[in-house]
Amino acid sequence: MRAVAVIGRDGPDPSRRAARREAHIAAIEAFARDGVLLLGLPLHSPQGRSEGSLMVVDVVALEDYLLREPFAAGGVWHDIACCAIEIPSLPWRAWPAPGAQLPPGRGHTILWAEGEADLHRLDGAAASGVLTFAARTCDRPGAILVTAHASDAAALAWAESDPLLRLCSLALHATQFRPLPYRPLP
Repeated sequence: MRAVAVIGRDGPDPSRRAARREAHIAAIEAFARDGVLLLGLPLHSPQGRSEGSLMVVDVVALEDYLLREPFAAGGVWHDIACCAIEIPSLPWRAWPAPGAQLPPGRGHTILWAEGEADLHRLDGAAASGVLTFAARTCDRPGAILVTAHASDAAALAWAESDPLLRLCSLALHATQFRPLPYRPLP
């Protein structure tokens, strides 16, 4: 399944994010319900500070999404990058239902892998729920992976256990999952 990863990096003024947060949450709930937003996650620093967002968007709806997304239109994101991705068909677990209670704080890790990463090798991790999302980047060898690891150390140890991922250059971000009415992954 083709999609676009929108990486929005916050500007230096954190009050912009706070002022637009409720509008952003309402918008992403509607985008998820309509199938425009396939996944949305905050990018947190190791200290838990918001630094931006990773939004996975339907290719056809990208332009409209960026015009209506409060963080994009409201100047929260001072830098926006879009990357074509392909989400593999793996035995994904169902997303938590909207309103589901999740533990507070960091519960997942986003890994950006640069290098060859055969995502179909990770079907066991998807089936077990360790890998909650993965996509191959189309513009260069690499992948975006979201794992159910609450620490960088645990996510790195998991990546090191895979013969191909251990050869990749990895960048990590802490994140927190918000149950929205996402459609199932392929």
